[in-house]
Amino acid sequence: MKKIIIGIIVIVFVVGSLAGNYLLLRKSGYLGSARAFAQTQQDSKTWVVKINDTVISLQDFEREFNVHVYSLPITAEDKKKYENDINNKKKFLANLINEYLIYDKSVSEGYLKRQDVQDLIKAVKRRAVIQVYLNEKIEPHLKEVPDEQIEAIYNQNKKLFAGVDIDVARQQIRMQLLQKQYNDQLNEIIDNLKGEAKVIKNEKVGL
Repeated sequence: MKKIIIGIIVIVFVVGSLAGNYLLLRKSGYLGSARAFAQTQQDSKTWVVKINDTVISLQDFEREFNVHVYSLPITAEDKKKYENDINNKKKFLANLINEYLIYDKSVSEGYLKRQDVQDLIKAVKRRAVIQVYLNEKIEPHLKEVPDEQIEAIYNQNKKLFAGVDIDVARQQIRMQLLQKQYNDQLNEIIDNLKGEAKVIKNEKVGL
């Protein structure tokens, strides 16, 4: 099932190595295994790159790469293929080095202390949590779109797809129908939350 990407650009903040290790070991079936614990410790000591005073361990790199893969608007199957291609990791590492170089320079010039930057970080963090929450709450309930439905919509709207490859057109229709499912469930969640919450607007503000 495809991840449905809603219209926000999100950077997912991964915090807490202890919690991350716990989930990793638990999912792998090695919770409590001395061997798995030793491997985790080894990964944390194995460094991938040193950038000025920053050392990026293999474990940190894998976490950064996993966040990158998670954000890609591709199928779960394609994500697996992407993850297993060493060239993708090499390209990501090159970009990550560039990011750290620019980040270190901007921090040295005081950008991290700016209020507008702090406001942006706060907004991005909130939206990252929202994206993960909605993906986990909604995606399992999305139903695969039948080929018959896609074909019927395509036949009814051939003029709209003039000059578009038929496979591309079918994929566009499929994504639109999945997006509709996603939006319907999203609206239901929001309606339920509004029914449970107490929201009061200050009419004096005029917003």
